[in-house]
Amino acid sequence: MNDFVHEGVLDIDRVSGDRSLRRVGADIQLLETTTSTLDYTWSSCADGARDGFVVIAEHQSAGRGRMGRRWLSPRGASLLVSVLLIDSDSYPGPSSESLGLIAGIATAGAVVASTGIAARIAWPNDIMVDERKLAGVLVESRVLESGDRACAMGIGINCLQHAKHFPDALRPMSTSLDIETDQPVSREAVAGALLEHLDAWLADPSRWDAPTVGAAFREYAEPFGRRVRLRHKGKRYAGQVVDVDPSAALVVMLDDGVRSVFPVAETTVLRGPDPDGGE
Repeated sequence: MNDFVHEGVLDIDRVSGDRSLRRVGADIQLLETTTSTLDYTWSSCADGARDGFVVIAEHQSAGRGRMGRRWLSPRGASLLVSVLLIDSDSYPGPSSESLGLIAGIATAGAVVASTGIAARIAWPNDIMVDERKLAGVLVESRVLESGDRACAMGIGINCLQHAKHFPDALRPMSTSLDIETDQPVSREAVAGALLEHLDAWLADPSRWDAPTVGAAFREYAEPFGRRVRLRHKGKRYAGQVVDVDPSAALVVMLDDGVRSVFPVAETTVLRGPDPDGGE
């Protein structure tokens, strides 16, 4: 398998272009390789990086996703981005939970705007196309020595992969922009759209209220009513999705008829065949 998929090294000037970005992207760094863009973002934060700092990497040697999972990508195949947000009087920042939803909304919106591909969000923030994973989001939060809160958003979008680039076990449930369209895929166009969508949300605190975030999430969410299996605090549950709470909780009508709320920080959606023989 070729471990290098590339249409050319990203051109940061073409990514940022003449976009009128207010908060995200005043400082953008492009790396050939790093352990993970999140690691680099936190290191840069310790070295004085400012609010809105963006790092984009061509390759990660230790990319990570939710619940400690690894994020794998051939060199030059994906868009691997992290954004640093630091609370201030001007931008106090949304909650970490809402920020995860906002990052998913911005990512789905950017994919639709730059490629026309009908991306959807599978709670909490997996970006899907026809039930196959296209992208993922991970938000980490820390309290700095100054007492300010900082958040780092890591976003990975599969762009140029072909089916053979995915491990056998993940191939049936994974996809890329190149697989989903017969048009040329420009990672620079996708990156630019992502920065614009993130900036539109993160530079405008009036959009952070629960009704606005919830309505935007529902616009891109996979259809409600689908069956879902969950792991929550060591136990398994199954039922139908009936809503998403703007606090980043999934609302499910369980098989026993009980309507329950599952917070994002303590819940994993189980995908693929049930190893215990259920759905």
